[in-house]
Amino acid sequence: MTAFLRFEITRSLRNVRFVVFIAGFPVLLYLIYAQQTGISQGLTVAAILMVSMAVWSGMGSAMFATGPQLAKERQSGWMRQLRVSPISAPRWFVAKLSQGLLLIIPGFVLLILLGFGYGHVHLAASRLAMFAAVLVLGVIPFCVLGLVIGLVFDGQTAQVAQMLTMLVLAFLGGIFIPYSSLPHVMQEIGKALPSYHLVQLGWNAVAGRPLGVAHMLALAAWAAGLAVIAVWRWRQESTTA
Repeated sequence: MTAFLRFEITRSLRNVRFVVFIAGFPVLLYLIYAQQTGISQGLTVAAILMVSMAVWSGMGSAMFATGPQLAKERQSGWMRQLRVSPISAPRWFVAKLSQGLLLIIPGFVLLILLGFGYGHVHLAASRLAMFAAVLVLGVIPFCVLGLVIGLVFDGQTAQVAQMLTMLVLAFLGGIFIPYSSLPHVMQEIGKALPSYHLVQLGWNAVAGRPLGVAHMLALAAWAAGLAVIAVWRWRQESTTA
């Protein structure tokens, strides 16, 4: 399984669109807006933006690792080959999940370095460690969401579906624009999304506030619900392949 995981990660990092959209885009936004002054929720604009862009990058990396690539594998027949290989279904799921979690590291490290160097963010080691833990565990629902997209859609459709899903999650979750600026109806919808709960956990971790059990339970519920859908779709496809 280690060799398979190494192969999957290397293939993802060679994808230019992945590197630009997932890593380049949040870095560009940070460079543009991080110099603004002001305090919100006890954090500077640079700190808030650092968390927001790290969450965006983490969401995108996790979903990309398990979404469009999986759709292409199904379309090309690679999945049929894997089903007759020594890699069992549980090990395959673990490998895909691990791939999504590992791929968030480059974007996270880059944005932390930018936050400290360019945005002049001052963050204690304990808070940085808490934020890292929040991000790693918090993107699990997005890894599973990518699996669902990859198992439902084919080829190019999966890429479009993932991009649209990410944009909706980012805007309604308060990652790109202040949550309070959204219309009331959109705020209510946003509160139900995993992106809202993850970015709230990130801001709480960096600010040194209690993380919030409700946010953690919401992410766990999303992960469990999406996992049920992914397993159902996997079994459905296995019986019809």
